[in-house]
Amino acid sequence: MSGTEESPTVKLTSGDGFSFIIDKAVAKQSATIMNMLDMSTGGFTEALTSEIRFPEIKGQVLEKVCQYLFYKHRYADEGATERVPDFEFDLEISLELMMAADYLDC
Repeated sequence: MSGTEESPTVKLTSGDGFSFIIDKAVAKQSATIMNMLDMSTGGFTEALTSEIRFPEIKGQVLEKVCQYLFYKHRYADEGATERVPDFEFDLEISLELMMAADYLDC
């Protein structure tokens, strides 16, 4: 890929080394990630490399965050005419998941 082409995906890496590659449109459901990938807000390194590390987030939690970003992207434009299913997650990770969601603003 040349320097002028923008990758359609972003690689999110957890503190314990798990990586998840997702579409940028999906990742940008998080305001924090959207700002990190936006060149006009200061040119973060993440915007150039399309890779973001989250050293404080465990792989199990980041995986669930990625699932939620897909869920949010899928159902963001649904009107009141279609029932949106509940987003399921394990109670064991609920506190860590809430903290990650708060940090990522999603």
